[in-house]
Amino acid sequence: IRLERALKNFGFNDNTGIAYDNNPKEYNVIVAGPPRGGKSTLIGSLCGRGINATNIRLASRQKEVSCFVKTDQHKGLPHSVKFWSTIGLDPWNKDSVKSYIHDIVQIHSPIFLLFCASPLTVITKEHLHWLIESCIEENILCALVCTNMHARVRRNTVSQTFNDVLQPRTANSYSLVPGNIDSEKPYASSITLYNDSKTNKPAALTCQVNSIDESSSEGGHQRSGVFELILALMDLLPDDKLNEIIYMVLNNRPFWTYVGETFSRDWNGKFLTNFRLWYEKFG
Repeated sequence: IRLERALKNFGFNDNTGIAYDNNPKEYNVIVAGPPRGGKSTLIGSLCGRGINATNIRLASRQKEVSCFVKTDQHKGLPHSVKFWSTIGLDPWNKDSVKSYIHDIVQIHSPIFLLFCASPLTVITKEHLHWLIESCIEENILCALVCTNMHARVRRNTVSQTFNDVLQPRTANSYSLVPGNIDSEKPYASSITLYNDSKTNKPAALTCQVNSIDESSSEGGHQRSGVFELILALMDLLPDDKLNEIIYMVLNNRPFWTYVGETFSRDWNGKFLTNFRLWYEKFG
């Protein structure tokens, strides 16, 4: 299993679990979507830890850009994950989007693009198309997420908008084809995959999530779809990015509990036992 192998390569062993080091580490994600699209809530649910919003200057750009930052020094492992937002990008046109994505890729080598929209938000298809096109050109996987999946109105509208934007384009733009997901994968029913028609490699995925547990007078909804999204990213990203995803969710104890339960029949018994000792101690 790829995740099992990655955890071993990450430093997991039979005696000590994760081998922590003291070298500062920084990982980066591009985050986009309309206002009130559930970005900060989903990021917190992915990381399993609170995040701070700040403004940071990107390279030689005169204006600072909005950035969500997760930092951690837990058990001697200093690291940070920065979620670079497109909020405040001005002017919002094709050239500025391409330039912004290119700058982030060249300087920070982001893991993936996270685009969030809720049923109550409005997506500008042209803007989303520019983002996806720019990321595909830079070989960045795009994750398009409909948040608040239990909303009664317009949920399907968001998913349809994603599908419309991901349909094949002209010869001068990206061309995507539906990708196949092994039915045995835990996320098979939750994720829709699109491959680049030229390379047949994963280029984009769509899904629906409920980022947090919700309760109301009419009942409630548990968090759902988030762990499946993480596992899909772990499967679809290349090995070097997989290690970065592990850092991103390193402190997400509920996720690692889910992993232990999900793969209990697949992983080597000794490895599984030590894995559980690790996340119970360090998660």
